[in-house]
Amino acid sequence: MTKAQIKKIKARLISERDAIIGKLSSNDLSVDESETPDPVDLAVRNYSKNVMLAVSENESKQLVLINEALERIEDEEYGICPNCENKVNPKRLNAIPWARYCLDCQELVERGLLDED
Repeated sequence: MTKAQIKKIKARLISERDAIIGKLSSNDLSVDESETPDPVDLAVRNYSKNVMLAVSENESKQLVLINEALERIEDEEYGICPNCENKVNPKRLNAIPWARYCLDCQELVERGLLDED
């Protein structure tokens, strides 16, 4: 990849990171205990809280992947598969800029045949 392509991807990663941080910091998971809600309201509130927690967990994982990609850019290791050391397809990186592995190695990870670092 050219330096211009990497610079563009870095800007996308930073933008995505900032958006996730904004979402995570704006999630209000507190419960107003000032009045006793009826059971249906309580169930809806608990369900909503569980959904928000699950979304927050997924976004937190994605935030880690984005930070790792930014570190690889700084270390000049971006776009190189850490398993086989082949170049990761630029189309893959454009679609998923935080991708760590080439397609073949990612398939191994998903099948449980390769441990993620």
